[in-house]
Amino acid sequence: MEGHAVENLIDFDVPSSAKGTVPSAVGPPGFFSAQPLIPEPVSALGLPKPVSATATADGPGEGADESDATGSADSENEASDSPSHQSHSRRSSSSSSHSAEEADEAERREFMKAYVEKLFHGRQDFDQEEKARFGELCGGENGKGREWFAKYVSVQRCNSKRVSEQTFYRLVQSFAVVLFECYQMDDYSPAKHLMTMCFTYYYVGKLQLSPTELLEKPSAGIDSYLRSGKVWLSGTKDMAEKLLRSTTAKTDVKSFFGGLESRLRGPSTHKTSPTMPPEKKGGEKIYLYTHLKQQPIWHTLRFWNAAFFDAVHCERNKRSPTTREKWCHMTQEEKEDSSRIDENITFGQLGTFTHNMLAFGLSKKLCNDFLKKQAVIGNLNEDQYKLLSDHIEQMAVE
Repeated sequence: MEGHAVENLIDFDVPSSAKGTVPSAVGPPGFFSAQPLIPEPVSALGLPKPVSATATADGPGEGADESDATGSADSENEASDSPSHQSHSRRSSSSSSHSAEEADEAERREFMKAYVEKLFHGRQDFDQEEKARFGELCGGENGKGREWFAKYVSVQRCNSKRVSEQTFYRLVQSFAVVLFECYQMDDYSPAKHLMTMCFTYYYVGKLQLSPTELLEKPSAGIDSYLRSGKVWLSGTKDMAEKLLRSTTAKTDVKSFFGGLESRLRGPSTHKTSPTMPPEKKGGEKIYLYTHLKQQPIWHTLRFWNAAFFDAVHCERNKRSPTTREKWCHMTQEEKEDSSRIDENITFGQLGTFTHNMLAFGLSKKLCNDFLKKQAVIGNLNEDQYKLLSDHIEQMAVE
């Protein structure tokens, strides 16, 4: 009965002539019959015959050539795209770009060295090509040209701070170019050095003020303006000495004023070149800053903040080596001395910077705002802050 049911299921819609062959196609071998299943020939199934292996291997057909060309191209691509090849290419390009940068920096350095040498000691004026090249090397994001110019100009002060009138106006023109580029690129480090040089180099002659300056200060000369700074300096030195008496470190009080005292000394203390004529009676020292007051970089607080922090950082590295040591390894006495030295460095630099800000024509309010901010950051005490504030008031009146 069960066999008859299975046979009826298999015979459903199948012709009677095919009943004997269907089980071999449906079930596995030996399920309905003990005979093994023999596969039919390929030709019986209607499929194409496979290509002969010997014909493909031995024949000089186009497929073999295309296969060889494709294989060689793939091998070349694999070789070019391999990590070792890419790494070698990167190293080659990196070394070549590094060499190009070194050559460019060397060119800028050599040009600025020769330019500054001619600026101070050359008898002939610069031609148009030299001026154009100078402007090109000072511009752009690469600030190496501006940096080397500021360094070489600073080195020249070892020879003499007094220059001839011709050199003076050369410096004015060159400073104007570099300072404007520093302002455009927010490059404050070279500008900080040039600011110091503006109060360093001078020539002796008669200052011709602009109509605006004559209305603002009809009777005040440059020497009297600097003398007022010298009077203030003598008072602040006494105060600084009192502030430093409680420290155990040996510190030079003059160093806290950032070179301000040396710039306010009398003419007899300045070195003069053998070729420079003696100073004329009735002549006046005319400093570079008097011709560079309108530079836009002086009238932005971003420059003064950045330049001040840089100046304080440099002074701390020079004057207080203990600050480079780990704080936890210091004794309590060393910690107090280090803090006091830092305060006095800030005090001295603030005296210099507020003096320079007023000299460049910045408003008293701007100088007081700058002083208040930096005094809080530098942790100045009330006496130090009052001295600096009084100095601003005094200089603003004169």
